[in-house]
Amino acid sequence: MKIVKSEKKIVGHILLDLRPTQLKASQWVQTEIDLQMSITPNKPNYGFKTIKGLPEPEAWTKQLATGIAEVLIGERPVFQLMRWVSFDVYREIDRQIQPKLELHAKRARPFVRCLRIENTSEKIIEATAVIQKGFRGRGMGLRLEAENDRWRCTQLLVA
Repeated sequence: MKIVKSEKKIVGHILLDLRPTQLKASQWVQTEIDLQMSITPNKPNYGFKTIKGLPEPEAWTKQLATGIAEVLIGERPVFQLMRWVSFDVYREIDRQIQPKLELHAKRARPFVRCLRIENTSEKIIEATAVIQKGFRGRGMGLRLEAENDRWRCTQLLVA
């Protein structure tokens, strides 16, 4: 490729001058940025008033809802929920389990897409969750009651 000077005269205006220029010094200098910054977590503080020694309700409810969804689709054995749910809830979950059709199929795992928690009292939490598995979402309602050092699901509704 050969570059030669054009014989045509270019008519127009310079839109952007890219030549370096000397900036004029100002008599006013900003020495520091006037900002009030504080480090806060991204999650809002819902102000849960729970008994000392119990797990944090939001994270615990999210894990329990995911575990229940995995049991219902046959990805997890039901006996793993025995400690965390009441006998009535355990029996209802056991009745609704769908048999796993393919042993080694790679299926989408369920996850909690949305979670809302209402602290009705110091020892009772009611939560609603949207469980997403693949393209389908299902609703889940849970009532958790404090029992010794853990939350126990005493009522469950899956839609």
